[in-house]
Amino acid sequence: MRTSFRMFSRQIPSYEEFSILRKNKSSHTYSRMVFFAEHRYGNRNIVVCEIDWVKGIFGMHIPDGMLSTGTWVTCWFGAGGVFAYACSWVRTHLDRSKIVVMAVLAAMVFALQMLNFPVAGGTSGHFGGGVLAALVLGPLPASLVMSAVLVVQAVFFGDGGITTLGANILNMGVIAPFVGWAINRLLCKIHDSKKTRIVWAAVAAWFGVFVPACAVAVELWASGSANFLTALYAMGFWHAIIGIGEAVITAGVITFILNAKPDLLDDVVQSKGSNRGVTIVLGIITLLAAGLSFLASSAPDGLEFVYFEELGFAQDSVVGTFLSAPWQDYVIGGIGNETLAGVLAGIVGAILVAALGYVLVRFLKAGANEPFSKKSMK
Repeated sequence: MRTSFRMFSRQIPSYEEFSILRKNKSSHTYSRMVFFAEHRYGNRNIVVCEIDWVKGIFGMHIPDGMLSTGTWVTCWFGAGGVFAYACSWVRTHLDRSKIVVMAVLAAMVFALQMLNFPVAGGTSGHFGGGVLAALVLGPLPASLVMSAVLVVQAVFFGDGGITTLGANILNMGVIAPFVGWAINRLLCKIHDSKKTRIVWAAVAAWFGVFVPACAVAVELWASGSANFLTALYAMGFWHAIIGIGEAVITAGVITFILNAKPDLLDDVVQSKGSNRGVTIVLGIITLLAAGLSFLASSAPDGLEFVYFEELGFAQDSVVGTFLSAPWQDYVIGGIGNETLAGVLAGIVGAILVAALGYVLVRFLKAGANEPFSKKSMK
């Protein structure tokens, strides 16, 4: 948690305390300025103490302090169980030719999540990526992809809590990819063509945002933080709009893959030929997204708006993360230009995510038998 103080004084007419909330556009940091009135040499003056603290919430990234202990512990068990099974599945089923694709896709998801886009009502949203990863790799590898993204975000950038990391993985790394994959699979059975695959991918991506948002509402209700219907309506409403952006981005990437290497999306374990071209393009998208991260919308995202504005919780009711992240706020310290510091943070984060995903899968595949079947869960 990064905290900075700036103090000054000015005269005011009476003793009062004011709270003003602002958001730093470049660093996505919320600040609360608390004005304390006091007497000084017979005059009524105000001492201003500006305290910056990082919330670490983007989209559905739940910070420490937002969920009750029983809720986040339960989420850890759920996410941990799926993670263990996903590791087992990847070890015995994932084709080795997809390891690099998996790593680069994880980096791209990380970079795209930095680009908050404006939506209605003064809120913003960002790409999730769980459904896209599931459509390319399958839901179980997608769970590992999203886990790598969320771990790096929480540990190195303070984005999302440590105690609530299990909940974030459950929502964005389990529910999102499995829901999106299942809906896409069902729709493709109804009608499967190149054009409909793009449409179905967009529909699946929308549900991959909407359903996890409803899951967050359930978690808030289970924590005693909100009325169930109130939280469900608020989270569902805003993320139904944010899901449109997710659908557009997912459809765009799927369109590219269908034209460049369609067998990568087929329901088979092993794709034909080299994935180098797709990997290079995904890498370029990653660098572009990280380089343009300074253009991200400064408006509060869906969960921020719902929790603090519609549910009325105080800003200091959450602590962001209990861990002191080295590059809090997606800014690398020691660099005078804040835009450059943010861009470099995005690039470094993407590299860390890709490296974590690659090392994890290589470790799992070490000494493993090759896939025993052409068909599998994908």
